[in-house]
Amino acid sequence: MILQGRKPRLLLAAFIGVAVPIAASLTVHAQDDKLHIAVAMNWESQQRWKFDRAGMEAEAAKHGAEISILFANNDATKQISQVEALLGRNPDVLIIDPADKQAAGQFVLSAHEQGIPVIAYDEPITSQKIDYFVGRDNYAAGVMQAEEALKFAPSGKYALITGDPSFEIAQVIRQAWVDTLTKNSSIKIVFDQSIRANDPAGALAAAENAFSANKDDLQALMIPFDPIASVVAQAILSRDLQGKVFLSGLDGETASLNLIAKGVQTMTVFANYYDAGVSAVQAAVMLAEKKMPEVSKMVDFGAGEVPTYYIPLTAVTKENVCEVVKSAPEGWTSISAVFDHPDDCK
Repeated sequence: MILQGRKPRLLLAAFIGVAVPIAASLTVHAQDDKLHIAVAMNWESQQRWKFDRAGMEAEAAKHGAEISILFANNDATKQISQVEALLGRNPDVLIIDPADKQAAGQFVLSAHEQGIPVIAYDEPITSQKIDYFVGRDNYAAGVMQAEEALKFAPSGKYALITGDPSFEIAQVIRQAWVDTLTKNSSIKIVFDQSIRANDPAGALAAAENAFSANKDDLQALMIPFDPIASVVAQAILSRDLQGKVFLSGLDGETASLNLIAKGVQTMTVFANYYDAGVSAVQAAVMLAEKKMPEVSKMVDFGAGEVPTYYIPLTAVTKENVCEVVKSAPEGWTSISAVFDHPDDCK
């Protein structure tokens, strides 16, 4: 399945203007009939990434493909050398979760010079047109959070506690909140604060301030992510306001699922990242065969419209948390971790 008409590979260092070592452990890929998928990932430390990886590896094995995965752990310079090493193996497709989505355009240029299609994963590349994107629609996730809030509290005072100002995902989610909530004249946004470094302790302090400034008269705390929501929940519990104040989150982490089961956190947005990894490799196989994978919509990330597949999102509430726990990929969570009494989820 090796793509025909490859050009000699170009060194990324020549594009970026820095000297980078090629990883000694990666050798040039033999020109055989076995499909080779190269994957340059950003993060590895968070829980979700082992599921993305597992999905990719399982789907590659299903297709008899070789897959090489490297993690940069948010080090853009390290990712340069990793991509150089991966392209040195002459893969059929490059999947990349960019550490720097602007600078990563150089990876696209280099891959395309070799005739290698590029799939951006989780984060788009903005400076060069990629061949395909697989990821979460963060704006849609924010709309989902806001819509659930309006079901819970169709009128009243809302506090928005957003992630770091430099973290684009947090700002996209906040914009979705504002766009959705401001359509309802009965909603009053009385507090709006960003939290540097997405610090849960800083978010808890902001929630305490929001409650104090409004004499505990808040109907909703809009929180973008579960690690923040599970800490901010302390401000609700300390006032005995569980079930009376809306609290949102994102990712379906165990601590938040437990709070949802207890009626403290109102909802989270869950995406199956194992399936996301599967979808990325399915797309890679199709692109290697010069076929177009499934497209949710065409999206312009800054360099022209890109065929995009958005992974399915699920709003998790107390009503469906048991179903989500039982259907989550193995190892994500468990009934015993989420529910105090196993009989609560049969």
